[in-house]
Amino acid sequence: MLDLNTIEKKVNKGEIFFISDFAELENYEAVRKSLQRLTKDDSIKRIAKGIYFLPKKHERLGIIYPHAEQIAKAISKRDKARIIATGSTALNLLSLSTQIPLKVVFLTDGSARNIKVGNQTIQFKKTNPKNLSIEHRLTNLIIQALKAIGEKNVQQEQIDKIQMIIDESNERELIYQNLKNAPVWIQKTILTK
Repeated sequence: MLDLNTIEKKVNKGEIFFISDFAELENYEAVRKSLQRLTKDDSIKRIAKGIYFLPKKHERLGIIYPHAEQIAKAISKRDKARIIATGSTALNLLSLSTQIPLKVVFLTDGSARNIKVGNQTIQFKKTNPKNLSIEHRLTNLIIQALKAIGEKNVQQEQIDKIQMIIDESNERELIYQNLKNAPVWIQKTILTK
């Protein structure tokens, strides 16, 4: 039977894990029932069907739940799929928006699906491989954030903020090189300013 000690040996506090992470221990049904039992006694927390995390507790804030990007990354790693944050998620991750989206959208070459986490939905939208050709996270966030704003709506203040993010990243040359694969209007917006 799967117990908390076995999980703690394999998973760090605050980390996300799946039933499949313990497939070598017992059969699927036995692992599932063990995880249900551990969830009922609050030893672990269930995020969504088949997705769990080992709680990390803060003395003032209580249990610290994983954020949407952390959940999405864990799912993409398990599924061996690539993901890119889009729209309001990219804007929020770059601090171009303070709004925390209720629907967090990622482009993926994996399976399309929606996962409900509390009052938030994580959506994986299937996309063509060309949209995932740039492997650099920050470059992808910049491209997706600008697409969300729209070519005609980009303001100088947003461009300045993006330039500051690029400068602070210490990866300016890599980002500029990657941006050459972005839509032409994004190249003109960032590379010629």
